[in-house]
Amino acid sequence: MAYDDEFEEQEQQTQPLDPNIRKQLREAEKARKELDALRLELETQKRETLLAKAGIPDSPLGNLFKDAYKGEADLEAIRQKAREYGILDAPRQEEPSNDLELEALRRAQGATIGSVGATPDPQQEYYAALAGASSVEEVMAIARGDVGRKVGVTTTGMY
Repeated sequence: MAYDDEFEEQEQQTQPLDPNIRKQLREAEKARKELDALRLELETQKRETLLAKAGIPDSPLGNLFKDAYKGEADLEAIRQKAREYGILDAPRQEEPSNDLELEALRRAQGATIGSVGATPDPQQEYYAALAGASSVEEVMAIARGDVGRKVGVTTTGMY
């Protein structure tokens, strides 16, 4: 009897598979690959959502943490690790102010041309006025005013 089992086994291995079965196997393999890709995408989105909920900033340091974090997929664990590395408690770096440097340059310029040097040039004055404007009407008033004329701005009367 053992001989019969071996014969049947060899016969099954040498017989070619039915084309329909081959087609089904290819479709099943394709479906498995798609499923694997969808699982990976879902895991990635879950991870990104958790990191965003944890409050990881979108800064170079925050991006480095997001790329390197391989720990537990738990909101509190992510926050704890981010605090450990100083990402959540890191002070925000303000843009360095150039006001002191600009003021020193104006004084130096005034010393070389014989003026006080403390007054801004017309373009700086114009830009500062525009930065302080909160509506289109204010911008147009600045452009039509003395400050606008000093820098050569002309208006067409649209506003």
